[in-house]
Amino acid sequence: MRTALFTALLALACTVARGEDEHEIILDDSAREELGVNELTTPSIQRLFTEMEVFKPVPISLIADSNFDRVYNNRFQTSLNFGALICDGFFAVVAEQKGLIQKVGRALLRQAKSLAVGQRLSRHANSLLELGARGDWSELKLELIKTQSDVEEAMIQLRDEEMAHMVSLGGWLRGFEIGTIVTADNYSPQRAAGLMKPDVMDYFLDRLQTLNPRLKNTELVTAITSRLQTIRAIAGESSGRAPTLSEVQRMRDLAVEINKTMAAKVDNEGRIVQGN
Repeated sequence: MRTALFTALLALACTVARGEDEHEIILDDSAREELGVNELTTPSIQRLFTEMEVFKPVPISLIADSNFDRVYNNRFQTSLNFGALICDGFFAVVAEQKGLIQKVGRALLRQAKSLAVGQRLSRHANSLLELGARGDWSELKLELIKTQSDVEEAMIQLRDEEMAHMVSLGGWLRGFEIGTIVTADNYSPQRAAGLMKPDVMDYFLDRLQTLNPRLKNTELVTAITSRLQTIRAIAGESSGRAPTLSEVQRMRDLAVEINKTMAAKVDNEGRIVQGN
């Protein structure tokens, strides 16, 4: 599934740069790369609605069962799950689910406060809630498209490259999980081929390797990394062809495990607390 799957809602939920003072900031290529702003973190969201057609119908039960009230004691998990919430919000928009839009919008605001972007997120989040309440799906999509440029400005002001990557990774992992579940339940070569984005997998594996060593070596991060490496290996096995149903099922199981790990309770040393 293309990285655009999760970064579309990232454009909505992670906007922090405009506030009361409307202005534009133009980045040169070197500044964009330094801040993690590139085709993988901020692609055009107009591709999103077309590319998701192959994975319809949207599995609303998967989103409705999410724990929208969960909070985390560390920035890493908060960032990952912020991205996952963004992805859930996208599916809610596609499925035109008013109730879920409301839940996602409120959860995004709560998580945004933990990431120090809550105050400036309010304007866009309120727009999301209002449009969702009215069922104005066309305007909702336009709102997502209009906020695309805000992602770059958010990264500039946050000056937190790691956070930006982990928000993106969390959204992609959630989107990939849902895509594999849909494909495993109703397999077609076209759907299976849509899951294969080895360049995106390589990109995020590299981002995980560049984390601060103390964080990178925790049980939490190593568990996520090892499973993503296995998914990448399966993608390599199916190079040049659509993955088989068996391969999709293997990737689905790994993706489900990763997303459970993302939401797991951990101690202050990044060790996963069993039985949570």
